[in-house]
Amino acid sequence: MSAGIFLDDFERTENTDELHAVLGRALVIATKFDSNCKTAALQIQLIESASSGDINDLSLLLERLTKKYKNQTLSSSIKALKLQEASVLLVDAKDARNAVAHDLAKGLTGCLDTKLNREALVKEVADLIFDIAHGAIAISHVLSALNDETPLRPEFIETYVQRVVRWVVER
Repeated sequence: MSAGIFLDDFERTENTDELHAVLGRALVIATKFDSNCKTAALQIQLIESASSGDINDLSLLLERLTKKYKNQTLSSSIKALKLQEASVLLVDAKDARNAVAHDLAKGLTGCLDTKLNREALVKEVADLIFDIAHGAIAISHVLSALNDETPLRPEFIETYVQRVVRWVVER
């Protein structure tokens, strides 16, 4: 068996399970942000198609757009939103989402008790989730406007980021 291809450390401890739970909750937040960006991009494309009179067969249009946006990258979704004001927040959130989805768990297998500094990992995760939560607020404003919904209350926005970060990293 080649070294490094397969997992060979299956030891679980309470600390390791807690850290893997942090990584899992971070992935939930990252995935939700990604999904909301894709939804907003699809909705904008539908509105643009409808306003340009490009709807001959609504079901065909929905099928075509759904296929297009299903495999679209987060970066493409954010570009499709064409937002100048929120672009920095969304790009920072995209970068944080990509770090959570693609890089954060590299090498974090087996018993983590002796492999890493818990405080450093939790701080890194908290920083990434902080950026994603700010992006989530920005994309929620977009979705609220697209759906003609009441904007988020300021008191909700003020506490949302802290609530999300706490949910992800606290024991």
